[in-house]
Amino acid sequence: MKIPDIFVLEKNLEVNIKKLLEESQEPVVAPPEYDRFEIVKAGTYAQGIAKLKELNQKPFTFAENIEARIADYEANGENSELFGTWLDSVTGVAYKANSTKFKLILKSDKLENIKSDFNQSFISIDYNTEKCIEFDSKKGKYNQLLTRKEAKSHEFWIAVMNGDKEKLARYVDIWFDKNKTKEGMGVYFRSNTDSDELRALVLDDGGSDSIAFGLSLLNCARFVSGAQRK
Repeated sequence: MKIPDIFVLEKNLEVNIKKLLEESQEPVVAPPEYDRFEIVKAGTYAQGIAKLKELNQKPFTFAENIEARIADYEANGENSELFGTWLDSVTGVAYKANSTKFKLILKSDKLENIKSDFNQSFISIDYNTEKCIEFDSKKGKYNQLLTRKEAKSHEFWIAVMNGDKEKLARYVDIWFDKNKTKEGMGVYFRSNTDSDELRALVLDDGGSDSIAFGLSLLNCARFVSGAQRK
């Protein structure tokens, strides 16, 4: 997907997302169906990407991780393995130095093509040149838990799911029903970083309160590997 120039979130999130997707030069195709999913583990994010390449597998985006969890849960119910671990993705979060602003990169080439020997906690970037949707954590409900209703309508969750509210609502219902809790699925991000940073967006394990956040690229990695249905 070729992401167009920055779209700053204002009052109408859906218009921005629609424009973002319409200006993509890639055709919209149905996601592939998989017979099963496996978890690829590695010592660091970069090593995980390298393992996937060895397996001739493409790393999933954050939205694809959500789709995989839904499919795994619908096939296996409470035995779904994908809810039992965090899942890394090639969806990126770019932080602006000394600010509460950050950008969502639906699919980051920098993350997907990271070198296997990369050994830093983040990728140094020029924030202003990153093309994606911009948010400000001080202007929304961030770094705190959400109710079921709030998760379904949260601007970041909607954006990261490419505007697919129906699929987001399905995942939210699965998560809250599984955990039998009134709050969860918080969106947690850094602020006032010393420099512009790019980190990978992580989908936390199904039993954790915080679900979306950007961790150090030196943390142990967990990626989804899908066996595509023939």
